[in-house]
Amino acid sequence: MLDSKKMECKLDNDDLDTLIYAIKQKNCILMLGPDTATETVDEKTYLLTESLASQLAEELEQKTRERINPSDLAQVSQYYAEKGRLRLESKASNFYKKKHALCNQLHQNLAKLPFYFTITTTPDSMLINALEKEKKLPIMGLYNFKGKNPEPVQMGTVEKPLVFYLYGSVTEPNSLLLTENDLLDFLAGLISGKPPLPNNIRIELQDENKIFLFLGFGFRHWYLRILLYALQGKNKISPSIALEKFPLENTIDLEHTVFFFNKSDYKIHIFKEDFNIFAATLLDRYWECSSVVVLRKEAENMPEVFLCHASEDKDHAAFLYKELEQAGIRPWLDRENLRGGDHWDEKIRDTIKKIDYFVVLQSQTLNNKDRGYVTREINRAIDRLEEFPRGKYVFIIPVKIEDCPLREDLEKLKLHAIDLTDKGNMKKLIDIIQRDFQKRKKLDK
Repeated sequence: MLDSKKMECKLDNDDLDTLIYAIKQKNCILMLGPDTATETVDEKTYLLTESLASQLAEELEQKTRERINPSDLAQVSQYYAEKGRLRLESKASNFYKKKHALCNQLHQNLAKLPFYFTITTTPDSMLINALEKEKKLPIMGLYNFKGKNPEPVQMGTVEKPLVFYLYGSVTEPNSLLLTENDLLDFLAGLISGKPPLPNNIRIELQDENKIFLFLGFGFRHWYLRILLYALQGKNKISPSIALEKFPLENTIDLEHTVFFFNKSDYKIHIFKEDFNIFAATLLDRYWECSSVVVLRKEAENMPEVFLCHASEDKDHAAFLYKELEQAGIRPWLDRENLRGGDHWDEKIRDTIKKIDYFVVLQSQTLNNKDRGYVTREINRAIDRLEEFPRGKYVFIIPVKIEDCPLREDLEKLKLHAIDLTDKGNMKKLIDIIQRDFQKRKKLDK
């Protein structure tokens, strides 16, 4: 018998580094299963598939409910379909449309990573929403096991990642994989190629150099072996990684599942891990291992810029962070640079003492804050301004993210503000920082 403790081990640093390397090389495909699609209501977390199943089960006869698992969507849908397929599609489609704005922390962390291609098995919009918050432009594709599929689907990039709805999408309700019969028809369609997956999708999945990162896919289910056979083939050079929420029951069956996928040609190593903790750890590890961060540790030739903003303007700050980083500038933003355990006040105070530039995101919201932490940051930057010879160097740079006057304390300094309501002025901000920094270096020699 297998040692159950080994099934519960966590990924080590080598596993994470290998995974990050594959992601950077565009050799990792993210595979999101139904166990990742959750919502929190009254501090309790529910799977969307279970919530939909429960709603459908309430409309079934009492005798039927007693004989089925009311949280098993495929099983409940099989009986609900007796009321008519269109009624089932309508119920499922409306359920997910009502959840359209959902976006949990797991998807937000995953969206920050440079995945170019994701397969998802639930019709929710959480990853799409998270990618859009990161200023990415996701492309949507789907497989319709009942109908004609477009050929080919545009493959994604890091900036425009492809999110492919393998089990159908609410944009085409008849494509939704809901009942147990749907599952059988879906598997038969994949294997026979009637209808086929878009050719470029199939080639990408079967590329021997690609690995998969499975999250909450449900490897305890029998049909996953057939699905993987149809999707990836068997010839993978490196093992894929799967994270699962292991049920407490059926330990022996679970051991056999872990053993099969680990030792078989599929080369999938299954771990027990909290999805949220894993995604946050992976993101931290990515930044630590990324070339940008390595440059930060070495870069005397890169200016460091503190991004001061009202908390309500965090999306603008995140956008500015990316633009500066891509231009070879080291931005400093509390949500990106503060780590668990940091003393907030002390860390920010020390940072303002050493950064090269202090950029203030000017908005009406900022004007309305005459006290609070952001005001304290600005006061500390103004105090430090006295260290610089007047008119010789630039230090505090206001940037307008909406049409409004400068804060009174900044207006008194008679600082030139850059209007970033016109995104074309981003280059002007970058040029000012880079030219001034080069001037400092020359004068300091």
